[in-house]
Amino acid sequence: MAGYSEPANYIAYAVPIFMVGIVVEALVARRRGVRAYRIGPTVSDLGCGMVSQVAELFFRGVGLWVFAWLYDHARLVTFEDGSVVKWIVAFVGVDLGFYWWHRASHVVSWLWAVHGVHHQSEDFNYAVALRQPAFESLTAFPFYAPLALVGVDPLTFAICYAANLTYQFFTHTELVGRLGPLEWVFNTPSHHRVHHGINPRYLDKNYAGVFIVWDRIFGTFEPEAEPAVYGVTKPLREFDPVWANFAIFRDIGRVARATGSFLRRLYVPWAHPAYQPDGSLAEPKPVDRATFERFDPHPPPNVRRYVYVHLVLALAQSGTIAQLHLEGVPPLRLLPLGIALVVGLSALAAYVELAPRAKILDAVRYLILAPAVYELAVRSAGPAVAAAAALSVLLLGLVLAVAFRPWQAAAPRTA
Repeated sequence: MAGYSEPANYIAYAVPIFMVGIVVEALVARRRGVRAYRIGPTVSDLGCGMVSQVAELFFRGVGLWVFAWLYDHARLVTFEDGSVVKWIVAFVGVDLGFYWWHRASHVVSWLWAVHGVHHQSEDFNYAVALRQPAFESLTAFPFYAPLALVGVDPLTFAICYAANLTYQFFTHTELVGRLGPLEWVFNTPSHHRVHHGINPRYLDKNYAGVFIVWDRIFGTFEPEAEPAVYGVTKPLREFDPVWANFAIFRDIGRVARATGSFLRRLYVPWAHPAYQPDGSLAEPKPVDRATFERFDPHPPPNVRRYVYVHLVLALAQSGTIAQLHLEGVPPLRLLPLGIALVVGLSALAAYVELAPRAKILDAVRYLILAPAVYELAVRSAGPAVAAAAALSVLLLGLVLAVAFRPWQAAAPRTA
């Protein structure tokens, strides 16, 4: 659309706060004698977040473009500049839109296939808040589109949306207990632990973003009563952040193929995620936190150190991609760097699982990364500097591989 300028991705500005929050939570948990973080889920959770940021380079603009078009051509209300009412409408409207998108994403299979990525972690901590699906912006924006019709401009929407998600980050923890009267109005860690639980009484409850009043009004509220068991009712049992975004689509396909009726096959993607080939809904199974077995491989120390170092490098690479995008570098030019990041994250997950594919993915990552660095650097720094940068990337990978030897792991795949 002519004259349309996409608002900045304000969530990216909060990433340093999120990283500090994760470190603080881990330290507090350790001081309390609680194991809040495990290497596999942490790699998977942060990996999903970084994969989603790469996907957002291409998908986020679609929804915002439609939102801007509706605002320019179909809005029914125009607020004065500096209107406080506009901000109130935007903030409350974003939260209400989030509630209905969130609720729909738990009861419609193809929407759940996207959103379910966020629930696959069997841990519950601040890293889980960053476990975002790659395709979520494509499913969410229709629920926010009405705000454009009532006069919320794209910039105001983008800021309020970012504020809403930033608030939700702090609801993903087990270290904060009940918060008294605040819990009548606001979503809190206690309420959100319920939402992430697969305990039968907790399923499809507490969809709130900021205000829990929506759940109280629309009959989906459930108070925290028993320790939550986290994850999904069909456990993923692996940590690959790329496969995580497709696994539930595979499950939908399996149910559809097993359904005898052609019309039922068409209905499966729109049915509840518990829908079975015979037309019934699967009964939720009782779970007990004391006996629930989480997927928990135990890679040896050299693998853990190699993975942690590369996870930090991956976060830096993700931040670089976000910064270059803010500086106006087109998404297609950033795509090779993004692909290298995604392949590298899959490699790290495979190392944690002690899967043979880890070495191949790791090598492919560096073979993509070095040319990507050269291409991005050559236009601004010249061929010599770009070649030196690409060579440095390869040397870094070689040094880390020799130093840690992550392929030398004799431990079993799971505990």
